[in-house]
Amino acid sequence: MNRNPRLSQRSTVRGSGPAARIIDVNLNRLTEGLRVVEDVVRLDLEDRPLLAEVRKLRTGVGGRVRMLRREFIFSRRSEDDPGREEGFDRTVRADLEDVLLANFKRAEESARVLEEVLKVAGPEQAGGFKTVRFRLYDLEWAAVESCAKRKAATDKGAACELVSL
Repeated sequence: MNRNPRLSQRSTVRGSGPAARIIDVNLNRLTEGLRVVEDVVRLDLEDRPLLAEVRKLRTGVGGRVRMLRREFIFSRRSEDDPGREEGFDRTVRADLEDVLLANFKRAEESARVLEEVLKVAGPEQAGGFKTVRFRLYDLEWAAVESCAKRKAATDKGAACELVSL
């Protein structure tokens, strides 16, 4: 049952059908992942230069995503999404570094999905997400390096401990 009366407008908006739902979900996933990364870098790592780079990427992506959301939000059917169920994602995180790395992966994977699906649904937008994905790879490396430096600099080992994946 669609509770959103605007869904009847889907046929007149580029954002309709399964590809549009995939785009909508991944726009959310990308921005959510970037927000978590920013918060952990800011409040746990306290790495100001890295924070500046993460924030620059997040705000830049935010502008691009804002425009796409307006097109694809009408495809959203969150009430029917199997991912909404309680047991869908039961991943346990050991520490804040697990949270950080999981959200880098979340954002990278979402950027890849957007890059691929937009090749079909909005080819003019696809390349920008490839750039975002590769920037995320660079920032992830910098975050892991920051964790390692922080751990080496402290006797007690920072909350951001490296764990094998």
